[in-house]
Amino acid sequence: MEPSDNAGDKATPTLSFFNGTTMLALLIIVVQVLVSAGTYPFLPPMVPSHFDASGQINGYLPKLVNAILLPGISIVIFLVMRFAVQIGPNLGYWNQRRANTQVINLIMVGVLLFMLVIQLLTTAYALGAKVDISLVVFLAVSVLFMFLGNYLGKLRRNFWAGIRTPWTLASDLMWERTHRLGGWLFVLVGFIGLITSFFPPLRFFGLFVPIIVVVLILVVYSYILYQRYTVEGKEPLSPPFNGRDGTDIPD
Repeated sequence: MEPSDNAGDKATPTLSFFNGTTMLALLIIVVQVLVSAGTYPFLPPMVPSHFDASGQINGYLPKLVNAILLPGISIVIFLVMRFAVQIGPNLGYWNQRRANTQVINLIMVGVLLFMLVIQLLTTAYALGAKVDISLVVFLAVSVLFMFLGNYLGKLRRNFWAGIRTPWTLASDLMWERTHRLGGWLFVLVGFIGLITSFFPPLRFFGLFVPIIVVVLILVVYSYILYQRYTVEGKEPLSPPFNGRDGTDIPD
């Protein structure tokens, strides 16, 4: 049984904008701006901006564009992730939407920290520091996947974040089981990437091949789950989060 569109909508409180995760996200963006402003006078006119899988430079940007680019991307990420869920269609109870906002805020902080690491890395390289770009980037991406995997299973059904296939969007039950599996697989991808990051010939394939495989697995799994439970009426392939029917029970 699915929750009704209007369930839990009466007299619901609003989340404070100035919560801890939001303030931390803003602090990260401020640090990015300060890094850009503080290092700008010391950067060469053209700054390395793109690297291949082995860490070799294959693209440059004017230092003004480079100084604006990464903080600008972070600001866009903040605005999209902070407000998109608020304006999206309601797919569940108020406590589900509140939980989504909290989880998405945490994911946002992880993504912004990743952006800060990339900015510090490329800035240090442009200033002449001897850093292994490829190693640090693959390590950072791997850690990011492990971080995302830890929170993926806590996302509730929504139009903006998560594994959004036609079958997961159709039901809380399909969404929850697919994301529970996806969380474990994301952590596994990150773990594999973490290990292969220390072996240059394996870095690219050790991260992106598992990512492609996991995406295919999750799409197929959500379809099979939908067919098994909705069409054939069989038991789910994994236990629900709350309740016997896989829907969240409101507080």
